[in-house]
Amino acid sequence: MMKLIVCFALFAGAIAQKQLTEPVELAKGFGPKLTSANECKIIDASPVSMLVCTSEEGILTAYDPASVTSQLGRFGEQFPSGLLGETGVAFSEASNTIMYGTTLGEGDSRQCRIHAVSATTELDGKWSSVILDGGCSGTPVISSDGAYVFVTHNFNTTGFFTILNGDDGTIFWEHEDSTQPLSPPGIYHNPIFGNYGGGAGNTNDIVVFANKPFDGESGVGNAGMYGFQFPIAFTGSKDGLSVITLRELDGDAAWQAITPPTITDGGRRMYWGVSRSQIRGWPWLDDRDTFDRSAPESLGFARADRPLPKSQPIYAKVATTKDVDNEIIFTGSAKNLFTALDRNFNVLWQVELDSPVLHEAQVSPDDSVVYFVEEVGIAYAYKIADGTKLWEKPVDQAGIAAGYTLSLDGSTLYLAAHSSGILYSYQVAEVESTPAPVQDPTLAPVSPTLAPVSPTLAPVS
Repeated sequence: MMKLIVCFALFAGAIAQKQLTEPVELAKGFGPKLTSANECKIIDASPVSMLVCTSEEGILTAYDPASVTSQLGRFGEQFPSGLLGETGVAFSEASNTIMYGTTLGEGDSRQCRIHAVSATTELDGKWSSVILDGGCSGTPVISSDGAYVFVTHNFNTTGFFTILNGDDGTIFWEHEDSTQPLSPPGIYHNPIFGNYGGGAGNTNDIVVFANKPFDGESGVGNAGMYGFQFPIAFTGSKDGLSVITLRELDGDAAWQAITPPTITDGGRRMYWGVSRSQIRGWPWLDDRDTFDRSAPESLGFARADRPLPKSQPIYAKVATTKDVDNEIIFTGSAKNLFTALDRNFNVLWQVELDSPVLHEAQVSPDDSVVYFVEEVGIAYAYKIADGTKLWEKPVDQAGIAAGYTLSLDGSTLYLAAHSSGILYSYQVAEVESTPAPVQDPTLAPVSPTLAPVSPTLAPVS
């Protein structure tokens, strides 16, 4: 059963792509099994783009995006049995490196390690980090220059925020929260400034994370929201580094998260799916919308059904359009809703599904269509402007639990089945390549009598 609720229509944007009314299956490949902790992602690597997937067994696999039946490379088959791949895919364009995390052991013996792999078809291993306490908490994030890797990992009820050296995986600096585990980190590269008290003038990458529930926790326990930026004059020294407590959260205002935040608009806006099936937003409607103040916008949806706790956070990371002037926000819930919002958190349209959306929706490059997948294995395409359904496609009865991805040109959607390891590619749009305009040269009038030509020519502007 699916129900669409349209609250009002949006502006009609220019359509640069021809969206298909039915997806066309292009290919079907086979690889390791993926879980909800894993992800497939298009990597714009050098010299070739690749589709890269993490897996339950800790194996990283690269596929040819043009034909997912062709595996370009695999990494991790040398790992011991019992190892779990518990993160998605991180990519550093600066160092042409793919990174992901694995966890070995159970309970008190869990150990997290981050692995760096060359973004080439060989997937050559660069390094595996030192052992980090506990299990990895979501996908690591990488600094804009590739020099540092930011990781959260948790041991029982203790959370750790660790910075690794990007060249060898050794620990550069670490912080411990002895009260509560930590959520996956979000990052914004080179923000306009740090959007919190004391962040003025700081354009270093900003990392934001929060507390998350520990396994089996019911209700919202210890809760806080945290940030990290290297100092303005950072030259590589550890002196003076600290995690910023953006907000201490308690009482009815307390919330936790199991996803990273989505940060946009030069690092000034942030959106986050949190406890009790709520979304919080700092939409930068004015300069009071700083991250160290209570979220100016919030909205709650129907909460999770038992046996899940009513405090269950939203599963999927928030997605947004690329046009920040007319920014649209897309969120799942802790139950079965998918919703489009404006910056003031007015509901533009909403879809009721049969199961939750577990991962971040994918937005077409021209901001005309949003693609999302519910857990039972049905994919959807909706027009962003008015919430019109373009199509729905049952993909796999095993369900789609892992993160899915859209090709760089927006023509192809890639999805991986939950238990079978089947990887699907669907054409969802026709894309015409538009050549860059060529400017005709403007010739200066030629004098009948030519001046002598110097052997050294002046540069042409």
